[in-house]
Amino acid sequence: MNVQVKKTATAMTIGGLVAGGLLVAGGVAGAMPSDKLCGASDVEVTVTPDPTHATGHEAYVLTYTAASPTTNCKLQGAPTALTFVADGQLIDDVTVVPDPTAANAAPVNLREGHPAVSRIVQASAEEPNALTPTTITFDLPTGPGGVPVVADWPAGEPLKGATVQATAVTA
Repeated sequence: MNVQVKKTATAMTIGGLVAGGLLVAGGVAGAMPSDKLCGASDVEVTVTPDPTHATGHEAYVLTYTAASPTTNCKLQGAPTALTFVADGQLIDDVTVVPDPTAANAAPVNLREGHPAVSRIVQASAEEPNALTPTTITFDLPTGPGGVPVVADWPAGEPLKGATVQATAVTA
């Protein structure tokens, strides 16, 4: 090989290594949405009153955050099997219905720094339930995975009416 061909081959090899390294590094930073469904151990959930709501309704925001810096999983749809508990006693006179648009909801990729939210919506004119929830349990929208999620309900916040609605998870 002559010197010019060797220099060109070396430059191409180095360029290929650098480009490959950039692709690998970029793959971590711009990770593709996960196909892995979130399980209870992948998420931490907090429940807070929603300061914004439609007229005649009030809501509580369920905020889903990654349980660890390496969490990368998918949530899609509305939470299911919701139960409200007041100091260990099941509040069983409340029906939870999913938002009808939840079946067509887009998947949300949950990872560190990229939380997701859904809501529990109730009619503000309804009478408060006789018991005030202290915790809520539910299955993630992506399926039960054997373990329900448990989250603290906001202290002193009432659950109103006999029917509430669970909305789909959004980014």
